[in-house]
Amino acid sequence: MKSRTRVALILALALATLALLGGCQNRAPKKDEPTEAPSKKAPAQITVENGRTLITLDAPTQQRLGFTVATLAPTITRAQAAFPAVVLSVQELATFRNTYVAAQAQLQRARVQAGVAAKEYTRLKALFAENQNISEKSLQLAEAALQSDEADVRAAEQQLNLQASSIRLEWGDVVTKWAIEGSPQFQRILGGGEERGQGGVQERGEALIEMTVPAGAASAPPGSAPSTRISLDLPSGGRTHATFVSTFPRVDPRIQGQSFLYLASSQPGLPPGLNLVARLPLGSPLKGVVIPTSAVIWSEGKAWVYAQVSADGFTRSPVSTDLPVDNGFFTAEGFSSGNKIVTVGAQALLSEEMLLHSQGASDAN
Repeated sequence: MKSRTRVALILALALATLALLGGCQNRAPKKDEPTEAPSKKAPAQITVENGRTLITLDAPTQQRLGFTVATLAPTITRAQAAFPAVVLSVQELATFRNTYVAAQAQLQRARVQAGVAAKEYTRLKALFAENQNISEKSLQLAEAALQSDEADVRAAEQQLNLQASSIRLEWGDVVTKWAIEGSPQFQRILGGGEERGQGGVQERGEALIEMTVPAGAASAPPGSAPSTRISLDLPSGGRTHATFVSTFPRVDPRIQGQSFLYLASSQPGLPPGLNLVARLPLGSPLKGVVIPTSAVIWSEGKAWVYAQVSADGFTRSPVSTDLPVDNGFFTAEGFSSGNKIVTVGAQALLSEEMLLHSQGASDAN
């Protein structure tokens, strides 16, 4: 009986071994049978991580969209105040210059005539003193002519001074001096946006800007400039700078406050009468970063910037545009030194994000 039991056990073990080997053979793929291909990652994907949308793009897609990524550097700036400004017309100055030159010519003629009369009177007076070689009446006529010519000189001088005083009350000492002298600076102001010059040297015109600091606003002491250099927001979205000239005697009827004259490089976007926003630094220094203008995109009524969080990952974050600076916007929140942002191709990335959102919505339906 024992031998039969051992034989049965040996047979059972043999059968179990054969069954195991057969199962392994069935599970191994045959050479002629196709194997399943690994899943291929999409070139562009959109996911949500920790409440933030993440756009994942492979290298070929990034190259196709033409991305340029820059690393933010630390910077220090000051808070800026915004004041109303306007481009001034210089037609009044041109008219004044013409009338002033004419008055100068009149004064010159009067002085020449008075000089001739003075010499004639001196000559006749000497003759009269020498045994009365001329009549007393001739001497009296010469004296009357001299007095008349001298009166003309005084009248012409008074007219010239009145004209200078009148324009000085309107434009201040500095601009009046430019106009009286017909200085190169004055010629550039009259030139406006035209480029002109001699001998191939091009000279670009300049524009006079009136900036008004409303009454009660923080500014410099009366009579002094709140800033020697200001920036101007242009209607085109760009910016330009202007340098201080002098205080401005006029008062803007729309704004009660102190006005100042600034000089800006003229350009087609600065016609006379154009209202602008002037910005000048005020307050304590602030630490933060500058977001380049090219990195900022607008969507849903807000300004956004794409930050690169990995080699193929990008997230869109809002950015404040309350502190515009040269070539961008200063911010002390949301971004820090060392962050990488998309400076070229951000608009294309936004389009890609919108496309991925729409595809996701279609797939859900």
